[in-house]
Amino acid sequence: MDSDRRSGYFQNQDNAYAASTRTAPKPHAHNSSMASNFQNRTSRDFQNTIRDPYQDAGKTPGGTPASKDDDENGWNVYADFNNAGPRYSSLKKNDGYQTIPSPSIRPPPSVVRETDEQQPHVELVTVPALGAEWKAEELRAMTKKGRKEDRTYERQEKWKEWMRDQRGICGKWGTRRAIVWGLFITICIVGIILAFTLPRVPSFTWNKDAPLAAVNDPENPPKFATVPAATFAFNASLDVHIDTGSNFLPLKFNYARVQIADLDTGRLIAEGGLEGYILPAKAYTRVYIPVMFNYTAANNTDQTWANMYNACKNSNQYPDRVRPGVNLSVAVQMGIAGLVTHPATSTVLTSAPCPFELDASHS
Repeated sequence: MDSDRRSGYFQNQDNAYAASTRTAPKPHAHNSSMASNFQNRTSRDFQNTIRDPYQDAGKTPGGTPASKDDDENGWNVYADFNNAGPRYSSLKKNDGYQTIPSPSIRPPPSVVRETDEQQPHVELVTVPALGAEWKAEELRAMTKKGRKEDRTYERQEKWKEWMRDQRGICGKWGTRRAIVWGLFITICIVGIILAFTLPRVPSFTWNKDAPLAAVNDPENPPKFATVPAATFAFNASLDVHIDTGSNFLPLKFNYARVQIADLDTGRLIAEGGLEGYILPAKAYTRVYIPVMFNYTAANNTDQTWANMYNACKNSNQYPDRVRPGVNLSVAVQMGIAGLVTHPATSTVLTSAPCPFELDASHS
């Protein structure tokens, strides 16, 4: 069936092209054929034609049914548009009728010439090339200053969005609310950790009755001399109690430097201290801080030398066998591991007894 349709289609195209190039019939032949046709038809035939114009669509002009070969040979895909199909063959008009040519068939030269004559005359002119259609804002955006302004604007917009909690620092992470909560939780954790680990400055309790303790050192016995200059030198220990009750971890002294001066004259007479000393946490520990007394004066009339010598003389040289004490000013500077600052403490020791007693020969 498909092969028959294709063969009928090409045959019809040939018929259409031949029909377009066929010469018109002679006037007298046309009139004679029309006259004979009208003479052969009766009034009843005219009535039937008017009543049902599509009744004879499948019949030949003689009234006999069309054969199958005639239908196949007369099939045209443009028949419905040209009113040339079997259903419209009895109504089509031949006056001014022109068959529509197939797109694949080239129209005759006469049709081409008539079409060209109907077209208006077109004049070709040279049009200058159009320039770049850039706006002033677009041209400005191409400059270095414009790109810098765009980057600044983008940063400002991102900052505004972050302040409105609409974006984060890393995508959806790092929004303002998340950062605030993260900082709050971090501060709380750090505060709890520091509360347990940060060292506290301990408190010192001094032994008021006997703040100085003697040191038995046969190689360096106590010395007092008056010639050629008034001097004294001896080793002792400063008796003190250190309270670490506010610390949760052991307390380490990087150093603890002690300076002792004569309270009456203000002269420095002793120095000492500790290094790398560790105290237990939450304890009240007794510590002996080693100090070394060393002082030199011009003669034995010096008030600082005389105060220390009178406190350390033999008790037999006093009628009531009671030796006078010495007034001291003690200052301690500490370096504690874990603290940036260097805390210090000081105290005054009045009537502190000398830690040793000189021989009776020292008069």
